[in-house]
Amino acid sequence: MTSQRPGESLDARILDAVASGVIALDPQRRIVSFNGAAEQTFNVRSTDVLDKEGDALAKFLPELSEMLDTFFSTGATELRAEIQGWRLPDHPLTLEVHIAPLTFPKGNGVAVVVTDRTAQRALEEAHSAQMARASAIEASFSRYLAPHVVRTLMQHPESLSLGGTRQRATMLFADIRGFTQIATALTADRVVDILNRYFEEAVRIVFAREGLLDKFYGDGLLAVFGAPRRRDDDARRAVLAAFDLRIAIEHLNRHLDEPLAISIGLATGDVVAGHLGSAQRMDYTVIGDPVNLASGLQQAAPSGAIYCDAATFDSAALELNAQPREVRVKGRDGAVNAYRLA
Repeated sequence: MTSQRPGESLDARILDAVASGVIALDPQRRIVSFNGAAEQTFNVRSTDVLDKEGDALAKFLPELSEMLDTFFSTGATELRAEIQGWRLPDHPLTLEVHIAPLTFPKGNGVAVVVTDRTAQRALEEAHSAQMARASAIEASFSRYLAPHVVRTLMQHPESLSLGGTRQRATMLFADIRGFTQIATALTADRVVDILNRYFEEAVRIVFAREGLLDKFYGDGLLAVFGAPRRRDDDARRAVLAAFDLRIAIEHLNRHLDEPLAISIGLATGDVVAGHLGSAQRMDYTVIGDPVNLASGLQQAAPSGAIYCDAATFDSAALELNAQPREVRVKGRDGAVNAYRLA
C-alpha cells in the first residue's frame, strides 16, 4: 500500500492505479511515495523505504543515484535511460527509468517512473536469436539448394513433403571434358582444388541466374531453371548461365597449367519436380525426358560447345549466332533437332 505524508501533492489512489512503478523523492531526496507497482517490481514493501534517504533504493536500483546526480547537476527537465535493477533478493531486471521534476512547497523533488522491460527484452533477444539461427540455417542450406528454394522452405516448411508436380523447366548439364584423363596426372589435392575452384564459380553463376543446383556428379553438374517456381524467362536465364559458365572456364584457365574445357547441353520441357526419397532422407530433384535429353546433348557436344534443343532455343528468344544441326543422342532412335550456340 502506498503511504503519503500530509500536505504532499501526490494522490495515492492514482499512483496505485498506475501500471508502472512510481517513486517520489522530496527536495531532500527522501522517499515520500512508493506505489504498488514499485512494490511488485522490486519485491519491496513501501513501509521499508518510505521516509528513508534515496540511497535506500541502491540495493535494487544501483544506477539511480548516478542518474539523479546527473539530473540535478545539469538542470534537466527530464531524463530517460534503460538500466539494470533487481527484484529482491537476486532476480535481475531490465528497467526503463524516466525521471521528471516534481514540485513541493519547499522546492523541487523528482518523480521516478520505472517500467519493467525484462520480459519484453527477453522476448526481443529470443526473437533475435531465432532470426540469427534461421539466417544461419538458410545460409547453410543455400550451399546445397538455390537461395530462392531455401527461402520458400523457410517461409513454408510445410511444403517439405514427399511428392512432386509436373511443370515446364529448362535443364542445364555441364561437364568438364577429359577431366578424368587430366586427373590421372595430378595429385588428389590438386584435383580437388581445381574442381572446387570450378564449382565455386559454377554455383555462383547458377544462383545468380536464379537456377536450382540439382546435383554434382563427378566433374559435372545439373542445374534446373523453372523449378520449383516457373518463370517465363527460364530458358533465357539457362542459356545465359551456359555462356557465363564458358566464360568462367576461360578465366579459370588463366590460372591453371592444365586448361579445362566444358561441354553443355540444354533442354526444355515438362518434368516432374519435387521431393523424392523417404521421410528420413529426401532430395528436391527433377525427372523426365528433358533431363535425359539435356544430358545426351551435353555428351554429344564437343569441348567448349553449347548444344540446346529447339524448345530451349525458341523459348530463350535471344539473338544468337546459332547453328542448327541434327544430333545423335544416346538412347534415341532418330536424330534430335538441336542448335550449337556460339
